[in-house]
Amino acid sequence: MHESTTIPWFIKLIPAIVGAILALVLSGDIDKDGKIRVSIPVIIKFVASVTISIYGGAAFIEYFALGLSLVSQGAVMLFFAVFGLLAIGIVYQSIALLNGKTLSEIIREVKAAFIAIIGNGGNK
Repeated sequence: MHESTTIPWFIKLIPAIVGAILALVLSGDIDKDGKIRVSIPVIIKFVASVTISIYGGAAFIEYFALGLSLVSQGAVMLFFAVFGLLAIGIVYQSIALLNGKTLSEIIREVKAAFIAIIGNGGNK
């Protein structure tokens, strides 16, 4: 009997969801306070990121016939979620630049969002 190392679908959702949250930070949908404003475009981006993660990661693993451990497969899913939606974040920030936002404002916004989500190491 052949033992499969494929992660069950529900376990693949964990890195996909984490990656989708990171992608929403990069796209500017999570503000500097770590709050998200739920709207149809945000839901679409989130679902797209999870979909890209699961199907893109699985296709990548299958196409290259990688014999990865379960943890490594989860890492591939996480990378696909983040980098799969990174293009949407770049387009969003490019549009913000075209609408008059300065580059330093965008950098501060993304940095503040990461700090709000990850935490600032206990500093207040």
